Amino acid sequence: MKKLLFLVFLPGILLCTSCQFNQSAHKDLSTGAYSRGNGIGCDNVRIEISGTSETRNEFVYGEKVDFVFNDIRGLQNIDGKFYPGMSMHVVKNEKDTILSKPNLLENLKQGTDLSPLQLRAHFRALLPYENEEDYKVFVKIWDQKGEGTFTYELPFTVAGNNLLKIQNDGIEYSNIYLWNESSEQPVYHPNVNFKDLYILILEGIEGLSEENGKVYPIFSIELMDNAGNRVLFNDNLLSEYIEEGINPNNLNSQITAKITFSEGKLKNPYTLSAYLKDQNSSKEIVITTELNLK
Repeated sequence: MKKLLFLVFLPGILLCTSCQFNQSAHKDLSTGAYSRGNGIGCDNVRIEISGTSETRNEFVYGEKVDFVFNDIRGLQNIDGKFYPGMSMHVVKNEKDTILSKPNLLENLKQGTDLSPLQLRAHFRALLPYENEEDYKVFVKIWDQKGEGTFTYELPFTVAGNNLLKIQNDGIEYSNIYLWNESSEQPVYHPNVNFKDLYILILEGIEGLSEENGKVYPIFSIELMDNAGNRVLFNDNLLSEYIEEGINPNNLNSQITAKITFSEGKLKNPYTLSAYLKDQNSSKEIVITTELNLK
Protein backbone atom coordinates (compact mmCIF):
# COMPACT_ATOMS: atom_id res chain seq x y z
CA MET A 1 0.00 0.00 0.00
CA LYS A 2 1.41 3.39 -0.94
CA LYS A 3 2.14 5.84 1.85
CA LEU A 4 0.90 9.34 1.14
CA LEU A 5 2.83 12.46 2.09
CA PHE A 6 0.81 15.42 3.33
CA LEU A 7 2.36 18.88 3.21
CA VAL A 8 1.06 21.95 5.05
CA PHE A 9 1.96 25.40 3.76
CA LEU A 10 1.74 28.88 5.23
CA PRO A 11 2.64 31.86 3.01
CA GLY A 12 6.33 31.54 2.22
CA ILE A 13 6.88 28.78 4.82
CA LEU A 14 7.32 25.08 4.19
CA LEU A 15 6.30 23.26 7.36
CA CYS A 16 7.08 19.75 6.26
CA THR A 17 10.35 18.99 4.49
CA SER A 18 10.72 15.31 5.23
CA CYS A 19 10.46 12.69 2.57
CA GLN A 20 9.10 9.32 3.64
CA PHE A 21 10.53 6.13 2.26
CA ASN A 22 8.63 3.31 0.55
CA GLN A 23 6.85 5.41 -2.12
CA SER A 24 7.01 9.19 -1.80
CA ALA A 25 7.28 12.40 -3.80
CA HIS A 26 7.98 15.94 -2.70
CA LYS A 27 8.08 19.35 -4.44
CA ASP A 28 9.79 22.31 -2.78
CA LEU A 29 7.92 25.40 -3.94
CA SER A 30 10.70 27.78 -2.88
CA THR A 31 13.41 26.23 -5.07
CA GLY A 32 11.50 24.05 -7.54
CA ALA A 33 13.36 20.96 -6.29
CA TYR A 34 11.60 17.64 -6.76
CA SER A 35 12.44 14.40 -4.97
CA ARG A 36 11.05 10.92 -5.21
CA GLY A 37 11.71 7.91 -3.01
CA ASN A 38 11.14 4.31 -4.00
CA GLY A 39 12.22 2.14 -1.10
CA ILE A 40 14.74 4.75 0.09
CA GLY A 41 13.85 7.92 1.98
CA CYS A 42 15.61 10.83 3.67
CA ASP A 43 14.90 13.22 6.50
CA ASN A 44 15.59 16.29 4.35
CA VAL A 45 17.73 17.62 1.53
CA ARG A 46 19.69 20.76 2.34
CA ILE A 47 21.37 23.11 -0.14
CA GLU A 48 24.65 24.60 1.08
CA ILE A 49 26.40 27.33 -0.89
CA SER A 50 30.00 27.97 0.09
CA GLY A 51 29.24 26.29 3.43
CA THR A 52 26.04 28.22 4.25
CA SER A 53 22.52 26.74 4.11
CA GLU A 54 20.42 28.46 1.45
CA THR A 55 16.94 28.21 -0.06
CA ARG A 56 17.63 29.57 -3.56
CA ASN A 57 18.25 28.15 -7.00
CA GLU A 58 20.19 31.01 -8.58
CA PHE A 59 23.90 30.55 -8.04
CA VAL A 60 26.63 33.09 -8.59
CA TYR A 61 29.29 32.08 -11.09
CA GLY A 62 31.89 29.96 -9.32
CA GLU A 63 29.93 29.21 -6.15
CA LYS A 64 30.35 25.76 -4.65
CA VAL A 65 26.92 24.15 -4.33
CA ASP A 66 26.53 21.20 -1.93
CA PHE A 67 23.51 18.94 -1.64
CA VAL A 68 23.28 17.34 1.79
CA PHE A 69 21.02 14.30 2.11
CA ASN A 70 20.28 13.76 5.79
CA ASP A 71 19.13 10.60 7.59
CA ILE A 72 18.90 8.32 4.56
CA ARG A 73 16.79 5.27 5.35
CA GLY A 74 15.69 2.10 3.60
CA LEU A 75 19.09 0.68 2.58
CA GLN A 76 19.68 -3.00 3.22
CA ASN A 77 21.69 -3.62 6.39
CA ILE A 78 24.34 -6.23 5.69
CA ASP A 79 26.21 -7.20 8.85
CA GLY A 80 25.82 -3.69 10.24
CA LYS A 81 26.84 -1.88 7.06
CA PHE A 82 25.05 -0.05 4.24
CA TYR A 83 26.14 0.05 0.60
CA PRO A 84 24.77 3.19 -1.08
CA GLY A 85 25.47 4.32 -4.63
CA MET A 86 25.20 7.93 -5.74
CA SER A 87 25.34 9.75 -9.09
CA MET A 88 25.03 13.37 -10.19
CA HIS A 89 24.45 14.91 -13.62
CA VAL A 90 23.98 18.53 -14.70
CA VAL A 91 22.04 19.26 -17.89
CA LYS A 92 21.96 22.59 -19.76
CA ASN A 93 18.84 23.76 -21.60
CA GLU A 94 17.20 20.34 -21.17
CA LYS A 95 19.49 18.63 -23.69
CA ASP A 96 23.23 19.00 -23.08
CA THR A 97 24.84 17.02 -20.27
CA ILE A 98 27.72 19.18 -19.09
CA LEU A 99 28.63 17.30 -15.90
CA SER A 100 28.42 13.56 -15.37
CA LYS A 101 29.49 11.72 -12.23
CA PRO A 102 27.98 8.24 -12.52
CA ASN A 103 29.23 6.93 -9.17
CA LEU A 104 30.35 9.40 -6.54
CA LEU A 105 30.75 6.61 -3.97
CA GLU A 106 32.87 4.18 -5.99
CA ASN A 107 35.49 4.17 -3.22
CA LEU A 108 32.91 3.02 -0.67
CA LYS A 109 33.21 -0.62 -1.68
CA GLN A 110 33.48 -1.80 1.93
CA GLY A 111 30.22 -0.11 2.85
CA THR A 112 29.59 2.28 5.74
CA ASP A 113 28.22 1.88 9.26
CA LEU A 114 27.46 5.59 9.63
CA SER A 115 24.09 6.14 11.31
CA PRO A 116 22.17 8.28 10.75
CA LEU A 117 23.50 8.15 7.22
CA GLN A 118 24.32 11.44 5.50
CA LEU A 119 25.49 11.71 1.89
CA ARG A 120 26.79 14.75 0.01
CA ALA A 121 27.18 15.73 -3.63
CA HIS A 122 28.53 19.01 -4.94
CA PHE A 123 29.47 20.94 -8.04
CA ARG A 124 30.95 24.36 -8.70
CA ALA A 125 28.86 26.77 -10.77
CA LEU A 126 31.58 27.58 -13.29
CA LEU A 127 28.91 27.59 -15.99
CA PRO A 128 27.95 29.95 -18.83
CA TYR A 129 25.22 32.45 -18.05
CA GLU A 130 25.44 35.15 -20.74
CA ASN A 131 22.56 33.68 -22.77
CA GLU A 132 20.30 33.08 -19.74
CA GLU A 133 20.99 29.35 -19.84
CA ASP A 134 18.73 27.05 -17.82
CA TYR A 135 20.22 24.16 -15.86
CA LYS A 136 19.01 21.18 -13.91
CA VAL A 137 20.98 18.94 -11.57
CA PHE A 138 19.95 15.31 -11.10
CA VAL A 139 21.09 13.26 -8.11
CA LYS A 140 20.28 9.59 -7.66
CA ILE A 141 20.90 7.42 -4.61
CA TRP A 142 20.50 3.68 -4.84
CA ASP A 143 21.04 0.57 -2.76
CA GLN A 144 23.89 -1.53 -4.15
CA LYS A 145 22.55 -4.50 -2.16
CA GLY A 146 18.86 -3.96 -2.86
CA GLU A 147 16.30 -2.37 -5.17
CA GLY A 148 15.63 0.94 -3.42
CA THR A 149 16.24 4.32 -5.09
CA PHE A 150 15.90 7.99 -4.23
CA THR A 151 16.06 10.75 -6.87
CA TYR A 152 16.41 14.48 -6.53
CA GLU A 153 16.37 17.18 -9.19
CA LEU A 154 16.77 20.94 -8.98
CA PRO A 155 16.35 23.52 -11.76
CA PHE A 156 18.75 26.45 -11.42
CA THR A 157 20.31 29.40 -13.17
CA VAL A 158 23.72 31.07 -12.92
CA ALA A 159 24.31 34.79 -12.43
CA GLY A 160 27.42 36.90 -12.81
CA ASN A 161 29.63 37.95 -9.92
CA ASN A 162 29.01 41.65 -9.17
CA LEU A 163 32.18 42.26 -7.18
CA LEU A 164 34.04 43.63 -10.19
CA LYS A 165 33.00 46.64 -12.27
CA ILE A 166 33.84 45.86 -15.88
CA GLN A 167 33.79 48.23 -18.84
CA ASN A 168 34.67 46.79 -22.22
CA ASP A 169 35.21 48.65 -25.45
CA GLY A 170 35.68 46.36 -28.43
CA ILE A 171 37.21 43.40 -26.55
CA GLU A 172 34.95 40.45 -25.83
CA TYR A 173 35.23 38.08 -22.87
CA SER A 174 33.30 35.12 -21.48
CA ASN A 175 33.99 35.78 -17.81
CA ILE A 176 36.14 37.87 -15.48
CA TYR A 177 36.41 37.17 -11.75
CA LEU A 178 38.66 37.33 -8.71
CA TRP A 179 39.76 33.91 -7.42
CA ASN A 180 40.95 33.08 -3.91
CA GLU A 181 43.64 30.47 -4.52
CA SER A 182 44.07 29.82 -0.79
CA SER A 183 40.43 28.80 -0.25
CA GLU A 184 39.97 27.61 -3.85
CA GLN A 185 36.83 29.62 -4.58
CA PRO A 186 35.82 32.87 -6.28
CA VAL A 187 35.63 36.08 -4.25
CA TYR A 188 32.09 37.45 -3.91
CA HIS A 189 32.50 40.09 -1.23
CA PRO A 190 34.92 43.02 -0.81
CA ASN A 191 36.16 41.80 2.60
CA VAL A 192 39.28 39.70 1.96
CA ASN A 193 42.06 38.18 4.05
CA PHE A 194 45.42 39.82 3.39
CA LYS A 195 47.18 36.48 4.04
CA ASP A 196 45.50 34.76 1.09
CA LEU A 197 46.67 34.54 -2.51
CA TYR A 198 44.29 36.00 -5.08
CA ILE A 199 44.22 35.68 -8.85
CA LEU A 200 42.39 38.00 -11.25
CA ILE A 201 41.19 35.79 -14.09
CA LEU A 202 40.02 36.85 -17.57
CA GLU A 203 38.53 34.11 -19.75
CA GLY A 204 37.49 33.90 -23.39
CA ILE A 205 39.27 37.05 -24.58
CA GLU A 206 38.52 37.85 -28.23
CA GLY A 207 38.42 40.87 -30.52
CA LEU A 208 41.97 42.22 -30.41
CA SER A 209 43.34 43.44 -33.75
CA GLU A 210 45.42 40.80 -35.55
CA GLU A 211 48.59 41.33 -37.54
CA ASN A 212 50.00 38.30 -39.34
CA GLY A 213 48.04 35.96 -37.07
CA LYS A 214 49.24 37.63 -33.86
CA VAL A 215 47.69 40.02 -31.34
CA TYR A 216 49.50 42.52 -29.13
CA PRO A 217 47.81 42.89 -25.73
CA ILE A 218 48.89 45.01 -22.77
CA PHE A 219 47.68 43.84 -19.35
CA SER A 220 48.38 46.16 -16.42
CA ILE A 221 47.32 46.03 -12.78
CA GLU A 222 47.42 48.51 -9.89
CA LEU A 223 46.39 48.45 -6.24
CA MET A 224 46.08 51.70 -4.27
CA ASP A 225 45.34 52.13 -0.57
CA ASN A 226 43.01 54.75 0.89
CA ALA A 227 45.90 57.14 1.44
CA GLY A 228 46.79 57.13 -2.25
CA ASN A 229 49.84 54.89 -1.88
CA ARG A 230 50.54 52.45 -4.69
CA VAL A 231 50.72 49.02 -3.06
CA LEU A 232 51.01 46.94 -6.21
CA PHE A 233 51.78 47.89 -9.79
CA ASN A 234 52.78 46.21 -13.04
CA ASP A 235 52.46 48.18 -16.25
CA ASN A 236 52.35 45.09 -18.46
CA LEU A 237 52.12 41.52 -17.25
CA LEU A 238 52.35 40.43 -20.90
CA SER A 239 55.50 42.41 -21.69
CA GLU A 240 57.21 39.34 -23.18
CA TYR A 241 54.81 39.61 -26.13
CA ILE A 242 55.24 43.34 -26.70
CA GLU A 243 57.35 42.80 -29.82
CA GLU A 244 56.54 39.28 -31.00
CA GLY A 245 52.84 39.24 -30.22
CA ILE A 246 50.88 36.17 -29.23
CA ASN A 247 48.56 33.69 -30.90
CA PRO A 248 44.98 34.87 -30.16
CA ASN A 249 43.99 31.29 -29.29
CA ASN A 250 46.36 31.43 -26.33
CA LEU A 251 44.48 34.42 -24.95
CA ASN A 252 41.13 32.70 -25.32
CA SER A 253 41.71 30.32 -22.41
CA GLN A 254 42.86 32.56 -19.55
CA ILE A 255 44.80 35.70 -18.70
CA THR A 256 45.74 35.88 -15.03
CA ALA A 257 47.33 38.24 -12.52
CA LYS A 258 48.41 37.08 -9.05
CA ILE A 259 47.73 39.44 -6.16
CA THR A 260 49.39 39.19 -2.75
CA PHE A 261 49.45 41.54 0.22
CA SER A 262 52.25 42.19 2.69
CA GLU A 263 51.83 42.67 6.42
CA GLY A 264 51.57 46.20 7.74
CA LYS A 265 49.10 48.84 8.81
CA LEU A 266 45.93 48.45 6.79
CA LYS A 267 44.53 51.50 5.03
CA ASN A 268 41.11 50.41 3.78
CA PRO A 269 39.54 50.48 1.32
CA TYR A 270 41.97 49.43 -1.38
CA THR A 271 41.19 50.13 -5.03
CA LEU A 272 42.12 47.43 -7.50
CA SER A 273 42.35 48.45 -11.17
CA ALA A 274 43.30 46.31 -14.14
CA TYR A 275 43.46 47.19 -17.84
CA LEU A 276 43.60 44.96 -20.89
CA LYS A 277 44.47 47.06 -23.92
CA ASP A 278 45.16 46.47 -27.59
CA GLN A 279 48.48 47.97 -28.77
CA ASN A 280 47.14 48.39 -32.29
CA SER A 281 43.76 49.98 -31.55
CA SER A 282 41.78 51.80 -28.88
CA LYS A 283 40.06 48.61 -27.73
CA GLU A 284 40.26 47.90 -24.01
CA ILE A 285 38.71 46.34 -20.92
CA VAL A 286 38.78 48.25 -17.63
CA ILE A 287 38.27 46.31 -14.37
CA THR A 288 37.89 48.02 -10.98
CA THR A 289 36.77 47.12 -7.47
CA GLU A 290 37.27 48.11 -3.85
CA LEU A 291 38.62 45.63 -1.31
CA ASN A 292 38.72 45.74 2.48
CA LEU A 293 41.66 43.83 3.93
CA LYS A 294 41.39 42.13 7.29
